[in-house]
Amino acid sequence: KLKREVLTMLHEISAGRSADLSQSPVVGLAIAFIGGILTASFKEIPIVVFVCSGLVSVVTALLTVGSRFCIGFVLSAFFCVGGFCFLLEKDSISPDRLRYKYDSGSIASGEPVEITGVVTSRTELAIDGVYLFLDVDSISFRGRAENASGVVRVFVPASESDGATRLEYLFGDRLRVLVGLEREESFRNPGGVSRIKILDQQGIDAVGSVKSKLLVELIGTTTVFLPSKWLFEWRQGVVASFRENLNTSTSGVMIASMLGNKHHLDKATAESFREGGTFHLLVISGLHITFIGGIVVMIISRLTANRGLRFAVAASVLWAYAIAVGAEPPVIRAALMFTLWLFSDAIFRSSGSLNTLAICAVAILCVSPSDIFNPSVHLTFLAVFAIVGNGLPLLDKLRAIGEWHPMTLRPAPPNVGKTLKTFCECLYWSEKKWKRLVGRSVWECALFKSEFAARLEKLHIQRFLRFLFESVTVSVIVQMWLLPLSVVYFHRISPFAVFHNLWVGFVLAIESIAALSGVVLSNFSLVAAAPFFLVAEILNSLILQVTGVFNLVQWAEIRLPHYSGAGRILYFVYFLPLIMITMKLLNWNPFVLKRQPISLRSASPFAGLLLFAALIVFHPFSAPFPDGNLRVDFLDVGQGDCALITMPTGETILIDGGGRPGFSQTVILREGETPEAFTPDVPNIGENVVSAFLWERGYSRIDYLLATHPDTDHIQGLGDVAENFETGAAIVARTPSVDPDFAAFLRILEKKEIPVIVAAKGNKLSFGDVRIEVISPEAAQNADFPQSNDDSLVVRVVFGETAILFTGDIEKSTERRLIERPGDLRADVFKVAHHGSRTSSTEEFVAASQAKAAIISVGRRSQFGHPHPEVVERWESIGAKVLRTGETGTISLVSDGKTLKLTTFKK
Repeated sequence: KLKREVLTMLHEISAGRSADLSQSPVVGLAIAFIGGILTASFKEIPIVVFVCSGLVSVVTALLTVGSRFCIGFVLSAFFCVGGFCFLLEKDSISPDRLRYKYDSGSIASGEPVEITGVVTSRTELAIDGVYLFLDVDSISFRGRAENASGVVRVFVPASESDGATRLEYLFGDRLRVLVGLEREESFRNPGGVSRIKILDQQGIDAVGSVKSKLLVELIGTTTVFLPSKWLFEWRQGVVASFRENLNTSTSGVMIASMLGNKHHLDKATAESFREGGTFHLLVISGLHITFIGGIVVMIISRLTANRGLRFAVAASVLWAYAIAVGAEPPVIRAALMFTLWLFSDAIFRSSGSLNTLAICAVAILCVSPSDIFNPSVHLTFLAVFAIVGNGLPLLDKLRAIGEWHPMTLRPAPPNVGKTLKTFCECLYWSEKKWKRLVGRSVWECALFKSEFAARLEKLHIQRFLRFLFESVTVSVIVQMWLLPLSVVYFHRISPFAVFHNLWVGFVLAIESIAALSGVVLSNFSLVAAAPFFLVAEILNSLILQVTGVFNLVQWAEIRLPHYSGAGRILYFVYFLPLIMITMKLLNWNPFVLKRQPISLRSASPFAGLLLFAALIVFHPFSAPFPDGNLRVDFLDVGQGDCALITMPTGETILIDGGGRPGFSQTVILREGETPEAFTPDVPNIGENVVSAFLWERGYSRIDYLLATHPDTDHIQGLGDVAENFETGAAIVARTPSVDPDFAAFLRILEKKEIPVIVAAKGNKLSFGDVRIEVISPEAAQNADFPQSNDDSLVVRVVFGETAILFTGDIEKSTERRLIERPGDLRADVFKVAHHGSRTSSTEEFVAASQAKAAIISVGRRSQFGHPHPEVVERWESIGAKVLRTGETGTISLVSDGKTLKLTTFKK
């Protein structure tokens, strides 16, 4: 009997069978559940269809228990449940919900309203104020009051005298706030991220800000769960302690990485982490939850062997931390997953990693099925799947090769190549453990292992090398799985981030321990806490200095466009060879008696993976092919100008790049210290709007950047484009180095070695049949002289019988001069000067234009009142069609040289 069992075991080993997938039955159910959600989201199917089909599937499954058809009906039932949950969530938004009121038009976005609500635990301190999160119960507008529900975020500025070091509004306070809430898209351009979708994913119905604390009234308090209030106050106290005892950069990093509040991160520090590919370390995520949970489990395991007690304590600490940092969805997902692992250990059930991941996915999507479209969910689950589906199985099998010794289940040595066997033995073979094992056994034998393994163990570096190898391996595998998402969502990859993450993660962990120790000690003695705060600041400075040197490497960070339209299928096809490799890995048995030779068929998934990765990284087909037409896209950049010209031959010119006209720094005042300027880490127009549009179009190179003049709302975004894209040259009218915005733009051009061309009236550029004429300003005697609005570059683009005129921000004096040469003004389309200000577009100028269309580049609600009504009336009076980017989004013109076709992003 024993002989038969041994032969059976050896036969299964030689067949290379694996039970990994069979131990994860929930994976198939999760896939069916997700399939139902996707089907319901793309196809308009009545909810009753999913209900009836689900009931039929459940009944049929019960009737066919034990047959091979049962699993099919179970999968069908989960498919129907997924579709039902999605449609239920979609139809469950009640009429009193704020998002319903705004989306239905009952309340206009930006309209002044008075809301009453209770402060939630998500409320966050910022450098210059506080972000209040309110659970709303009523709203008043247009003289009437209504019941309401939902969550709003309101920014309340701090008074200049006391700053924002302490929180005035506590968890559970009931407030009445007069505010103009907004729920609308910020910028409407291809490639832009929907602001409304982001708010919905964050569980926020609307956002707003008040100009003064006088508009916020405390009207009472409500009963709250005391532990939650304690956690809230603890978190705010730690934020205040970091602010008071650490410098701006260090406190921002600690508050973001430990407490999930990114409002204290300054721009330079955040960009340093982004460029190094380590910004995710500053965002509370599964990495932080796993790290904290692992430490708690390790400590508890030293104190007790009771698994139930270990589960209770570790889960309590983990969920307390998750609630304290704001209970954001990524944190909840990670905490839920870690809790499942702890629970399976507590009840002595070995839950497979893939099984746990699938259970977590189903649980989260049951509560919020729309999260299936949340980028954060994609990144979280794909990263975890890469670890548990690829990383850990690979490392387990390499460890088994290196640690092999005769045993019941593996009587024969690994049947792998000598190089792989030697490598694994160097990392995992322990001569000391082997001698102890032989000393406890009734048998002995001689094993011949690599001599390097014993040497590395004696030198005490084997453990370090093993840790380094495993960390790099898992990180590389995760980067491979996340490659398409990194390109589509972030348009950046960091080839050296694998190694940089290890360094920054290690130092950041020590910095966090030092800073938190300082906070604890500061409650008793500031003198005792000072050395710990000093260590934290030194380590933070070390991270930034090393990161700065690292970022000087040319290929440290690569910005990439993505494929659009039908080309997006590449990102789905990319995963096919990865899935095939995963299946091969799960079924790979290094102890098989008869090794299968490597064939072309077995190597094809790896070749396919390399091919698709190259197509993504080098993107040879992402940019649109020349079609013989002239195309001009006027982008919606708010209060600013930006237009992309694509020539019939494929060359590109970006005229202006938008910017932030209201952007300002905050000055931080600390007693006894020099005032410190703080630049918040807020999205740039050039990065998040203009560059996003260009990446959506598939571009990685712009041939020319043309700055009409150095105002912030025209030139600031060009600097971001110059940073992100390969650029042929920059065209300017003057080079006023005394202008801070132009000086910043010039520094980027010099760093990127982009030549500067100074243009003036009479200069021309030709691109095949397209001619670009500069008709203003006159050449300056001193190019460094300051440039006014009237000195804007005015260019006329001529293609066949069609012409388009770009006027920058010229005003009346320049318009009067241009009228003297009416031939220069003939154009079918005018970019209206100065965003439709009354300082431009005089009656004589408009009449001389003979334009068929007038494009006004302006925000939906301009802080300067642009465009002025009389200006719009002048253009309409000559029969021109007036379009505003703030209302329609991107305005696109396409010309074949004879006709013009006009389309807008918002239909």
